[in-house]
Amino acid sequence: MNKIILDPTELYQPLTDYLVITNEVEWLQSFTLEANAYWIKGKRLCAWTKEWLRVRNKSDLIIEIKQHPRPKLEAIFAPLSIPNNWDNQHIFKMITQLDSYASNHPIESLLADVTNTEENFWLLDNLSVENLAQWLCIEVPEDYQIFEDVWKYKNSQNHDNDNLISYYQSENKHQVLINWLGLGSDLDIINILGKYPLNIPDVYLKEFSDFWRQKIYQTEAKILDELILYQQTGNEIIAFIAYNILLDKPIWITPKRINKISSYLGGQKTSQLQQKLSPIQPLTLSIDASPQDALEWVTESYLPFRRWETTINYTPKEEQMSEQLADDFVNWMLKNYPELKIDNVDKSFLNYNGTSQLVKLAQESIVIWVVVDGLGWLDHQELVTILTQNNQLLLETDITPRFSILPTKTEYAKWSIYSQLLPQHPSWKPNAKSGFSMVKSGNRYTDQNKHELIQDLKENKYQIYCWDTDQLDELYHQEKDWKTLYQVERISRLEGIARNIQHFLDHCPNSKKLKVVISSDHGQIMGDVQKLSNCPEELESKGRMAIGKTDDSRFVFLDARRFGLPHDISIVRNSDCISAFNYTKDKQIIGSHGGLFPEEVVVGFSVLSQSLQRYPVIVTCSGEGKAKRPGELTITIHNHNPVSLTNLCLYINQLNDFKTGKMLDITIKPNDQVTQKISISEYPDLAPDKNENKIELSGQLTFSFSNTDSSQSNLDPQSYIIIKQIFSSGIQGGLDDFF
Repeated sequence: MNKIILDPTELYQPLTDYLVITNEVEWLQSFTLEANAYWIKGKRLCAWTKEWLRVRNKSDLIIEIKQHPRPKLEAIFAPLSIPNNWDNQHIFKMITQLDSYASNHPIESLLADVTNTEENFWLLDNLSVENLAQWLCIEVPEDYQIFEDVWKYKNSQNHDNDNLISYYQSENKHQVLINWLGLGSDLDIINILGKYPLNIPDVYLKEFSDFWRQKIYQTEAKILDELILYQQTGNEIIAFIAYNILLDKPIWITPKRINKISSYLGGQKTSQLQQKLSPIQPLTLSIDASPQDALEWVTESYLPFRRWETTINYTPKEEQMSEQLADDFVNWMLKNYPELKIDNVDKSFLNYNGTSQLVKLAQESIVIWVVVDGLGWLDHQELVTILTQNNQLLLETDITPRFSILPTKTEYAKWSIYSQLLPQHPSWKPNAKSGFSMVKSGNRYTDQNKHELIQDLKENKYQIYCWDTDQLDELYHQEKDWKTLYQVERISRLEGIARNIQHFLDHCPNSKKLKVVISSDHGQIMGDVQKLSNCPEELESKGRMAIGKTDDSRFVFLDARRFGLPHDISIVRNSDCISAFNYTKDKQIIGSHGGLFPEEVVVGFSVLSQSLQRYPVIVTCSGEGKAKRPGELTITIHNHNPVSLTNLCLYINQLNDFKTGKMLDITIKPNDQVTQKISISEYPDLAPDKNENKIELSGQLTFSFSNTDSSQSNLDPQSYIIIKQIFSSGIQGGLDDFF
């Protein structure tokens, strides 16, 4: 049976099995109804064909008459119009594309197709801030803009009562996004919708970074003081921009600014900024101070100041106040060390106390014990910061400071760490291996056989795997430029040690239950020091110490019996050194040790793990005062964790003093509760329609766990302030004071 398709539009592509007729000659020659199928193109020919078939009663051979796509597209676009520059061919192309989608929502399918998104994204049952944020980032090709306009119109009809619809209807979605990112002049969208909920779109990243870089420079970083960073779009990007600028402009660094950006930087970068601050010159250390007070004085006062003088300010040695302060510590050690060495190991302030703790820890856990030769207190903090970046490892308890076993030379101090004995013991030998032979259920590895450690870990051979590395100490002895050593090479070497530790963990079958313990034998003198001239001939020199006794006043004497030593020792009192492996071009010495300076003596002990539960930090605030008058706020912080809380910053939405964050100059000790009163400049007014005198407080406390991983806690719901005011008159100059 014959079949005929009429296409008066001449837009459609004929089917392959049809005889196509496009003009009168072809029609007269070919339209004989001898073929099975005919495709007639053009208005005139279609009209001829219809009439010819009608008079012959064969109109039923017409199986389809193609319709012009314009009316169909007009119906889809209504009440919007088809763009004037679209010809019939383009209209046909668009209708064909719409018809190709096996969907009840062809416009949404088309938009998903041309923007490489999911169809469900465009099917909005309910508008949302997240959908708006995503939509603003989507660039619809210019040729398909009309379809997005139709989609927007449909949404306006379906969601006419939604307060988000006005943003979808904006003629300039680019400007809406710019404003929402905080880069425009109209910030109402931020006040209404809050911060932009997604990452800064890549296409706007440079503009965003340039904007904030300019703002920080223009205000000399003062803009950071008023910024509520956790509510700010792109807060991590802003924090890193601020970090780089502050490093370049240390004069703009303040503790408040460091604290504001610290939770976005991590411990290492925060530490770099803190080191740029000029610390307060410490008070002198009393010779009668307790061991705990002496350790606190070294770690919290002396060492930050010493580091600033030797690595930031580069104070000439003859002007260094830390040299004089160190002499107080030398005197303290001479008086107190003979008593310290008497205490039992498990209660001792000496360094081998850590080994006692480690042995107990190994009864329940597999332990990787990393003994870093020459790792002083500050370097220990740096290493822990690197290890805890991105929560690779978590600090279980605060880094514990301990006094090194004297003298601060590897052959004495490290042997004592392993053996838990003083060097005066008959079994002492000037090598670490003999000391470790007393450690049960463990094996010691050096830098030369780390591969064996990995293999033994895989086979679960021991409870204690001790990696004894001298990579850092070797660097200190070999480097010939102090600035390069401290600012570049030291960090690089510590990062290498951290990578090795992570490599060990990667090869441990059950690393989640494994503990990493960091300890050391001694630290290093900070800065480059002078070579001592005319060393007494009766002494056998070894760095900053010498075997033997001398009356030379430049030395202090350690009697073998009183100090638990295998022989009498003399130590240079100041920072000078008797001998060294290497010298700088100015004949100075770097990386010397063996003496009694705080940075040589005080070392750390830390325990880390990959899997660790952090417990709640409860923060409650309360207060009572008169509206518009100064007052006090009582803050109670309960730390349920076995690690200290540091870098505390309190945000309270209802109090102007706290809206941008207020630093709390306190450290919350492990498992401790602290209550502190803080002055506030002005208590707020009660709202005119408020019938009670209580204002509930909301906000959060941001903090770090012992200067490592950052966290935050919301204010407890029981936080509030009482306003002593009957009502708010709303009259300028007020009736309030009358009441």
